[in-house]
Amino acid sequence: MREAYSILARFYDLCMEVDYGEWVDYLLELCRFHHHTPHSVIDLGCGTGNLTIPLAQQGWRLTGVDLSWAMIAEARGKAAGLGLEIPFYVADLRDCRLPGAAFDTAISGCDVLNYLTSESDLERAFETVFRLLTPGGLWLFDLNSLSKVEEVYGNNCYADLQDDFAYFWDNSYDAEKGICTMDLTFFVRTAEGLYKRVRERHQQRIWLPEQIEQLCADHGFELLGCYDFLTTSPASTEGERWQFVVRRQV
Repeated sequence: MREAYSILARFYDLCMEVDYGEWVDYLLELCRFHHHTPHSVIDLGCGTGNLTIPLAQQGWRLTGVDLSWAMIAEARGKAAGLGLEIPFYVADLRDCRLPGAAFDTAISGCDVLNYLTSESDLERAFETVFRLLTPGGLWLFDLNSLSKVEEVYGNNCYADLQDDFAYFWDNSYDAEKGICTMDLTFFVRTAEGLYKRVRERHQQRIWLPEQIEQLCADHGFELLGCYDFLTTSPASTEGERWQFVVRRQV
């Protein structure tokens, strides 16, 4: 069993049916809504750069960070192909240190924090972002909601067949721990035209808005908003993704 995204990174953009332009517009709308103008932005959990790159194309100074070497390699290749000079680093959100760097804005898109499955890991992430942000800086992040992890992921199974790969996605949900384990089995075409089977495991934990609010209070942040994704309406039990905006205090 391989680490998360070690194989999926190669096919991630093919598997994701997401309007990243709409996502970027939403993040910028939230900044305006909270009277904040980004200048230097760090994308923590940047993946293949699907938010990093379009934000950089709008003129912001971007830095991308991800735990996965494979995802960072994809992001670097995409940015270079567009003639963009974006620094990308392989680093752990729980202990990311970029000497001399300070940012007025941080983003963590596409359920990055759900991958932190212990309270201590999530606390360390808050400590990291506090250290990276300038006073008054904003951190915009989203979480898969309770209904998404319990019902959409749950104990369900999925499969997909593409031109040069196929995968099976098998979920197992532990209601007591609030953790969903996702085992992905890929069949990847080799240079010889055969298919090789490889597996990797993902885990996501449910974090509720009240837990995030307490973490903010404990770690020097102010919770400015918790919304149903792509709106400024308060987070609901029906929403599949919750968007948070928090401000680093002085």
